[in-house]
Amino acid sequence: MRRLVLIAAALAVTVFACRTTQPPGTENQVPIDAVGPEPIQTVPSEPAGPAGPITAPGEDGGTR
Repeated sequence: MRRLVLIAAALAVTVFACRTTQPPGTENQVPIDAVGPEPIQTVPSEPAGPAGPITAPGEDGGTR
């Protein structure tokens, strides 16, 4: 008898625990249309950055 009550209680808890908590009216909503595919992003074959090393200017900001 205890086992039957325990199983019934577990089933009752499971039913309430598995319900979704969506606001009323969401089951009638329509998904957004005309989204389309995402644009294709291309990767350049050359690495980004300057072609050569960056050199400091000949002066040090006018302190000499």
